[in-house]
Amino acid sequence: YLRQVVHTSTDWEDHALHLPPSLPLPPAPILLQKQSPYTYYQNVCTASYSHWAWSWERWEKHLDWMALQGINMPLAFTGQEKVWQATFAKFNVTSLDDFFAGAAFLAWGRMGNIQGSWVRGPLPQSFIDAQFALQGKILARMQSFGMMPALPAFAGHIPTSLVPLYPHAKVVQSDAWAGFRAPYTQVHLLDPTDPLFVRIGAAFLQTYQDLYGFTAHVYQTDTYNEMDPREASPAYLGAASSAVLRSMQMVDKDAVWLMQGWLFSFSRFWTLSRMESYLSRLPYESLIVLDLYAEVSPQWEKSQEFFHHQWIYCVLHNFGGSLGMRGDLDTIATGPVVAREKSHSLVGVGLTMEGIFQNYIVYDLALSMAWANSQVNVTEYVQSFAVGRYISQSSTTHHYLERAWNVLETSVYAVRHAYGGVTKDIVCLRPRWHLIQANFMPTELSHDFERVLEAWKLLLQAAASSPSLQYDDRFTHDLVDVTRKAMSDGLVQIYQHIQNMFEQRQVPLSEVTAVP
Repeated sequence: YLRQVVHTSTDWEDHALHLPPSLPLPPAPILLQKQSPYTYYQNVCTASYSHWAWSWERWEKHLDWMALQGINMPLAFTGQEKVWQATFAKFNVTSLDDFFAGAAFLAWGRMGNIQGSWVRGPLPQSFIDAQFALQGKILARMQSFGMMPALPAFAGHIPTSLVPLYPHAKVVQSDAWAGFRAPYTQVHLLDPTDPLFVRIGAAFLQTYQDLYGFTAHVYQTDTYNEMDPREASPAYLGAASSAVLRSMQMVDKDAVWLMQGWLFSFSRFWTLSRMESYLSRLPYESLIVLDLYAEVSPQWEKSQEFFHHQWIYCVLHNFGGSLGMRGDLDTIATGPVVAREKSHSLVGVGLTMEGIFQNYIVYDLALSMAWANSQVNVTEYVQSFAVGRYISQSSTTHHYLERAWNVLETSVYAVRHAYGGVTKDIVCLRPRWHLIQANFMPTELSHDFERVLEAWKLLLQAAASSPSLQYDDRFTHDLVDVTRKAMSDGLVQIYQHIQNMFEQRQVPLSEVTAVP
């Protein structure tokens, strides 16, 4: 209704919602039917990249946006540290100061990649308590909207101080992660096949329910996030996954494990046979796998849809919270529909970006695919997006805006199978000779620089034709975003030009600057 009738829209940037003095009636009834039951939202990294310091007022607006988008299965990880304190206290651990990561880095602490805080002092108890209270409000609002929030569960990562208390438990020290050094990495992992694993996992969920008084029966955890199991035998892998689910079902017989499928994309360890061993023991109704990077590295088809388990088609798109403008609208407009036609167990569409506040059009399209029963015409979609994004303008201004978005659609948002996420600005990197690369988080341009300049000029023409646009915060945001992109791309051009001159040992006289 907002997009098609009122010609306005909402987004996650908290821009003002522009409404006319009186709301128009739709010319005819509007009926939308969801094509699969779940719309999932967030990556375990998103909190640290985008919203670790949000207030309740900011969360309220974001939850409203989520409801308007039809999101009904959001990740809800805020506030869990207080539950871990209460849980590990039952196992005689008196302090988790060396276990909890810093406030802005909790995502990687929760995943067992890092531990401890390298800022002054441990994670403050005041922050832990405030986040716990905040989560209570978040869960209540999600529940009032009819959402099924995915709550945290035990993955096996334990504080070092627990190890000597249970000397007979099977514990391994994880490998160093991402170049970090001890004591901030090499987190201890309790083997899932050890009986203590199920005890701690069940104690955590019971404590969570006791403290919050709520569950939607969906729990998210990953034992092997960017780390491989210590054994590869089918029996061990099956026992490891079974223990995770058993720790949930000890407390909640209706528990559903929501598993990030990133491990299957990330590591060569996970051959199809090992993936099957890890998944095959789990009942169909007790597991949902997030095909985390389905728009670029889909795992569903080659794994026989995760060996006959429920799964969700997810759009990752962004790594590291980078802000470069890049995307593959064509694949997003077709991928979920093709998957639905071929799949026997697809149960939803999801967003799993590491950071939000960038490339909103990519995620708006992905969310709309939860309702699409056929492939979406990208050009028509982009035109509708442009019309609904800004305050109503003259036909001349609309013409400039639609042309600008058409240029972006056919350039930065036409990168097929955009591996590695959005581009990273080279101005954000340490200076070196080989800054331009096309791999993970690329800096190489995969579009014509002149096209970005064209879109930028069209936005400026739109602003000149309608001065009121300066009061439209969506427009000023987009103008700044495209300006930043044009400047970043221009810097790549200059960098490569300087490289070429150096390598050729020839510099045009017009480009020599003499210093008096």
